[in-house]
Amino acid sequence: MKFKKILFGEEVPDKDDPKYKERYEKDVAAGKTFAQTLKLDKGAACVQRFASRHTKLFLALVFSFVLFSVGLSLYRMTQAVKYRPQPSSAVERQEQQLHFKRHHAPQQPENDKDNINNHPHQTDEYEAFR
Repeated sequence: MKFKKILFGEEVPDKDDPKYKERYEKDVAAGKTFAQTLKLDKGAACVQRFASRHTKLFLALVFSFVLFSVGLSLYRMTQAVKYRPQPSSAVERQEQQLHFKRHHAPQQPENDKDNINNHPHQTDEYEAFR
């Protein structure tokens, strides 16, 4: 019985069913207090008032937003499909990382010669073996 309940779910209770009436009223009250706390009820009323007064403008705004969203999704999908990464070997990727680290490292003052991290001979050795 539990597997069937998991697979098909519970039957939706009717709001007038005395068995679920108290639960339904409690859920409705919680939803109303939540909407009042976040002032969603006033925002929905403003949108409804605007939609009633300016029907064509409201429909134009809604449909333009939907069409813009669909167009943006299609654009991003085509960009993802067209993306072809350049095949590269592990050595090439490692050299790119070393090149990036070398050229984008924070600059140290020149008078800081005794710093442990200041090893110019390491890059010279790398360049010699390259």
